[in-house]
Amino acid sequence: MNNNCFDTTRWRKVIIAVILILSAAILCFSVIRRGNEKDSETSAGDDEIQTQEEAASETEASSAVESEPETKSETEELIEYPAPEYEFTTEEVTIELDGVDEEYTIAWVSDLHLISDFEAGDELGDVHAEYLDALLERYETLPVTEDGVHANELWPEIVKYLNYNDFDGVIFGGDMMDYCSNSNIALIKEGLDSLRMRYIYVRADHDYGAYYGGVFFTETEAKELHKAIDNDESSNKFWDMGGFLVLGIDNSTKDMPDYYLNMVSEVLTRGKPVIMATHVPYEPKLDTYAASLSELSMQVRSTIYYWSTSGELYNPNTVTSEYLELIYGEDTAVCQVLSGHLHASWDGMLTQQVPQHIFDPAFSGSIGIIHIVPKG
Repeated sequence: MNNNCFDTTRWRKVIIAVILILSAAILCFSVIRRGNEKDSETSAGDDEIQTQEEAASETEASSAVESEPETKSETEELIEYPAPEYEFTTEEVTIELDGVDEEYTIAWVSDLHLISDFEAGDELGDVHAEYLDALLERYETLPVTEDGVHANELWPEIVKYLNYNDFDGVIFGGDMMDYCSNSNIALIKEGLDSLRMRYIYVRADHDYGAYYGGVFFTETEAKELHKAIDNDESSNKFWDMGGFLVLGIDNSTKDMPDYYLNMVSEVLTRGKPVIMATHVPYEPKLDTYAASLSELSMQVRSTIYYWSTSGELYNPNTVTSEYLELIYGEDTAVCQVLSGHLHASWDGMLTQQVPQHIFDPAFSGSIGIIHIVPKG
């Protein structure tokens, strides 16, 4: 009796244990199966996401290529710069240099004496009313071509001419405006901003001055206005063209300060020929040329209108004399001096080594072209 009960109980326990083991096995199998299915779904999802990312990346790359801006040369090739309507005269200078293996062409524009504050007296702009008559007379007699085109009308044509011919650079040699005013600054800046090439803008007395009825700026205030154009820093008026240097001498109607002389001296010791661009010319040290320039200056300006120990307006002090000796010296690095200011053309020699060319004023419709070519 007791043995049968024991056997029955034992078999029940065995059956229950087997059922539990089978249930556990089935449960584990289900969990594992679900995990594998989830991993498979995740893997498929990752593959889909990766494919989408790759597609997006390819689209962005394609878009970047399509929207990438063209290079400057490609852009310039697409731009057709219009020819000027005004027929300019040109004044050409050729400079032969050792160490130059190709030709460069640089334009020269100076003495435009632009007046833009009014048109035929209708708008005063920055002009004081009490000076209007005097300024109108100057407007009608100085900054105007022989065929009646005023400097403010000529300036856009000058910019067209420069862009149309695509020079290697342009030197604006001073007196681009007749006096400093907001209107003159704005008009000059508008033209310079549309140039397709580098430029040096050498300032002179009229660029900074409040002459002939302009707003009475101090020189400091005028220089601040000029910074709106190109920052107007003397040290920026310098090009290294590889085989030669171009250096603009700023504010040359005044004696040169010490700090400027130090900068110029450093440039002249770089071992390359230097083309010097200034507004006010220099006195020749050779008698024949000295007499020639003196005669022309008295004829046009009724005074010695260049730096000279025999002059009154531009009699150099010690620092300026030291600067001039850097040009006059036999071992000078200066290979050419270019200038304006006289309102008449002159070409000659400062010394046996250094030529000087003075350009006609731009208000006459003249533009200078400087050819730098290999020697021989």
